Formats: sequence, structure tokens, C-alpha cells
Amino acid sequence: MERRERTVVMTIAGSDSGGGAGLQADLKTFTSLGVFGTTIVTGLTAQNTQGVSKVLEVPLDFIEAQFDTVMRDLHPKYAKTGMLSNSSIVKLVERKVKEYSIKLVLDPVMVAKSGDQLVTEDTVNALKDLMKHSILTTPNKYEAEKLTQLKINNVEDLAKVAKKIYEEYGIDVVVKGGSSLGGLDIAIINGKEVELKGEEIKTENTHGSGDVFSAAITAYLAKGENLETAVRLAKNYVNESIKFSLSIGKGHGPVDPFAPIERTVEKENARLTAEKCLWELENQPELLTTFLDEEDKSNIAVLTDYGDVASLAGGIIRYLDKIKLDGPILVNIDNKVSQIAKKHGKKIVLSLTVSDRLLKKGEEGKIMLTTSGRTGDLILENGRAYLTGNSCEELINKLREMLK
Repeated sequence: MERRERTVVMTIAGSDSGGGAGLQADLKTFTSLGVFGTTIVTGLTAQNTQGVSKVLEVPLDFIEAQFDTVMRDLHPKYAKTGMLSNSSIVKLVERKVKEYSIKLVLDPVMVAKSGDQLVTEDTVNALKDLMKHSILTTPNKYEAEKLTQLKINNVEDLAKVAKKIYEEYGIDVVVKGGSSLGGLDIAIINGKEVELKGEEIKTENTHGSGDVFSAAITAYLAKGENLETAVRLAKNYVNESIKFSLSIGKGHGPVDPFAPIERTVEKENARLTAEKCLWELENQPELLTTFLDEEDKSNIAVLTDYGDVASLAGGIIRYLDKIKLDGPILVNIDNKVSQIAKKHGKKIVLSLTVSDRLLKKGEEGKIMLTTSGRTGDLILENGRAYLTGNSCEELINKLREMLK
């Protein structure tokens, strides 16, 4: 077997025992994006979705030992920071970053999303010094206000503060506007203002979103993207992680850094499922032609757990006693069969012609007709019939049963 490798990256952060933020969120993000994550553990927290009950700082000599041991063997070029709880730890990180010429993405954890300050003033000052030895910093709205002594009330303020950080600290920056500004972030990269639009998502499950964002930037940089592209890709990635966040625990749940990758896989699986069903229909065309008028068109839709739908671009045409597929299988095109799948939450939907023969199958008990879609096999809506199934095999078996 050939030697396999992955690009190595590093997180310098604290542990979140609840798994939603900190180095746990970083590692999940790194793995999802295809890079190999190493850790420099700076602190331990006893934490869950409701809060932090206890904190233990890691001794400086052990933090340094982690740095030296990882760097001597694995040589990550890019790293990111998370919570650095005191000025001594920040100064040590600065020294090691310079020693090993690490390209650092600095998440300057100083102020919580609530506006509460998390560290002392001497730690804030140490973070300002570390910023000068980083390639990018990603403060939230309150941290950016702390760094500039300016208030952010609107998008214009956000841009103004981002520009001041760029000019004052000589570092590229992304200032995160947060939910108060509709998820909009402003970046200044090489002097260029970049607007990062976010989706306004109504959820309280945002624990770890900042960690996932900076970890994603680090991963994309390590994979060879330029800084602006890395930031844009990371913004899209964290948007999806928030959109499909997890309602676990009794407090504010975490974002899901696995969701963007799983969603992509599910889209492809839906396309393959549609392909399999269509192959069955092409090889047994009577299953469909019996219930499809010559002047009519059919189509199939396969719904994923993320609400994406794979269907034929043009549909299925009846041609004498055969069927012909019109167009490729695409994801999330707007057509009636896809709308039915989404509306009723049905895994697989096949559209048919409403006919006396079809309705008779309902009377015979071969299939159960429904207008609500809550129960039954065949949804009747707006003059069309939609046969549903949880798998390709189930759908084909229903058609075979209807032929009897």
C-alpha cells in the first residue's frame, strides 16, 4: 500500500468537556475538511451546554513541551488559537510561534457573545502583541470594540472598526458582526474590504461557531487556498454548521462541523438512489407506462435528511411501451415532484397520472390513497398522483403489486 499523508495543522486551545467548542470543535472541523489536527492544550474546562463549572490551566512548561514535541516531528505550518486564559500563556505562545515560524490564525478570545469580558486587561494587552505575529485575527463584535475603543451599531461601524484593526495592528482581519447584524462579517485582506454575507438563522445553538470558523480558515489555508478564498469558504462552512446545529443538552447546543460534509455526501447518495430507481424502471418499463398517459410526464425525487432533493432535470417521458429519461439527475431544481417530497417529508416520490385504473388499485386495497400525505402510499394533489416509498426497493415493489 502506498504511503498516505495529510496536511498537518495545529490548534492551540483549551478543552471543552462538552465537546461543542474549544479544541474538540477544532479537531472535528480539521477532520471534516481533510487535514490532520494536532493539539497544544492550554487549559481544561468542566463544561456542558449550560456553562462552565471549573477551569484548570495547564502549566507553562507542559504547554511548551507540547509545542516542541509536536513541532519536532509533525511540523505543522499553520495553527490557530482558542482560549488563552492568562498573559503568561499568551506570551509563551508568541515566543513559540516566532521560534517555529508558525503562520497563526488568532481568534482573540477576550469577550463572550454576551459582551462579558473573559480575561484580564494584561491578557488583552498580551493578545494585542500576539496579533502582530499572526497572519489573521477573527474578533467578534465585542472583541473588535475592545481592540479599537469604538462602538459597532451598524454595518458602517463594522467596516470602520475592521479597517482600524488592519491599520493599527498591521494584520488582516475578519470582524464578525454576529446575529445583531444578520450574520454579516467584514474582512480587510491586503487592504481590500471583503463583505462576508451570512444567512440569518434563527437558532440559539451557536456554541463553538467562532472556533469552527477560525479552524476552517486554518484548514483551507493549509490546503493551499489564498487568504481571501479561505475566509470565504470558511464563512460558507460555518453558516452550514450553524444552520444544521445540534439541539442536544439543556442549554445552548453546539454547531455541527460535520454537517456540511455529511450534507454533500447525502446529496450524492440521493443522486445515486434516483439513478438506481430509474435503472429499475428502464428495465421494467411496464411498471411505469401502465400508470402514465402517453401525453404525460413522470419524474422521481429523492429527499435527504438535510432537505435537499435529487430529481431529473426534464422528467420521464413515455414512448410507446418504453420510457425515456429527459436530462441529467440534478439536486435542488424546482419542480413539482421535489416540492411534494419536501412538503410531505417523503424519502422517494414518483409522479403518476391520475387515472381510473390507478384509483381502482386504491379501491382494491393495493395501495392506500391520501390527500394529507400523513399516511398512505399515494398522495393525490392538484390533479396528480405521487407514489411514495422509503427506499427504491419499496417503491418498485409497490408498483409491482399495483400491476397484479
